[in-house]
Formats: sequence, C-alpha cells, structure tokens
Amino acid sequence: MAKPLIMVVDDEKNIADFITRTIRETGEYDVITAYSGPEALKLLAQNKILLGIGGNKVRLIFLDIKMPGMDGLELLEKIRKDFGPDIGITMLTAWEDAEKWERATSGFVVNYLKKPFKSEELMATIDRFFKGGETKMVIETFEKHMEKREEFKKKE
Repeated sequence: MAKPLIMVVDDEKNIADFITRTIRETGEYDVITAYSGPEALKLLAQNKILLGIGGNKVRLIFLDIKMPGMDGLELLEKIRKDFGPDIGITMLTAWEDAEKWERATSGFVVNYLKKPFKSEELMATIDRFFKGGETKMVIETFEKHMEKREEFKKKE
C-alpha cells in the first residue's frame, strides 16, 4: 500500500527542507517539496489522479503564507479552485493578523501553525489528519478563528 503523500511549500529552503526531513524520517509518509507557489501548482498537477474517482495523490499540504510572487493565501485559493476541497492544508506563518486568519479559514484549512513551531506540533497535525480528524480539525480551526477575530477587534 502506498504511503500518504504530503507536500511542503515554503520559499525559505532551510525551513522547507527541515519540515520535509522531519516528516520523511518517520518512514510513514512520502513527501514532496516546493519552494514557490507556481512550483507547488506544477507538482499538484503532476500528482492529479486521472483514472477512477479523480482527486490528487497529495493528501496534506504545509503551506507558508509569506512568499514572493504568489503568496500562500493566493495559492490556497488557487488550490481550492483548481484541485477542490479534498486536500488538507495547514498554514505556516510567522505573521498573524485578522486578514490572514480570515482568508485562511475561508479556505477550510485543517490547522494554522505559527512559526517557530515544534516538530511535535507538526507531527501531531499529520497524525491527527491521517487518523480521520480532518473535518474536526477544520471546525476547530474555524472556532480558533472566531476567537482570534475577537482578539483582533480588541486591538483595533
């Protein structure tokens, strides 16, 4: 049986490579890495399942928000438009504000990890996602968004 395929998208090569290596070392998942939005779209197109029920071999994406050219939020919107809602997406960011939260959660993300994060947080997201927690994770992330929305309003 094939291992689940995870994609890491981050323009900071050292961060992307660290995440990829952390996941790969478990031996439980296959991982591909993209260092830009256009590269990620190309890899997603290459992993599209054409026969049978459709979909994509990539099941989970770790996606940086702040990238040159096409940022992670633009890429999230493009993935949802071109590849559908079936791919789990976790946003990675050092930046956290109301607009980013709003756009990320409207894309039905499974998690929103703030950099720097611990390997344990990364692996907990992966394990939970592949144990069938995707829907619950999306709901919890949206609930966190609602709490954050209140926090951001208080700061205004």
